[in-house]
Amino acid sequence: MTDAERRDREQRFRRSFEQEFPDFARKCALDVEMVILHQDAFAVDYQEDEFAKLGKAIKYAGLMGKVVNVIGRNAETLRPMPA
Repeated sequence: MTDAERRDREQRFRRSFEQEFPDFARKCALDVEMVILHQDAFAVDYQEDEFAKLGKAIKYAGLMGKVVNVIGRNAETLRPMPA
């Protein structure tokens, strides 16, 4: 793959990601070093397409020069809140 092809792929990925996940893309555009994801943000139900979305989010953040920190416990957001 040539440099031009790689740049084209990256630009297509960025545009596609920004359309699908505009809020996350805006967070990555902020002047911060790190973005934090709760692990339940993607793949809480173990669906294959959700795993792909998680990978895309990590890749996008990396392209934007961000460190990604994944927090939380599995299915934590599905548990009822304590009274």
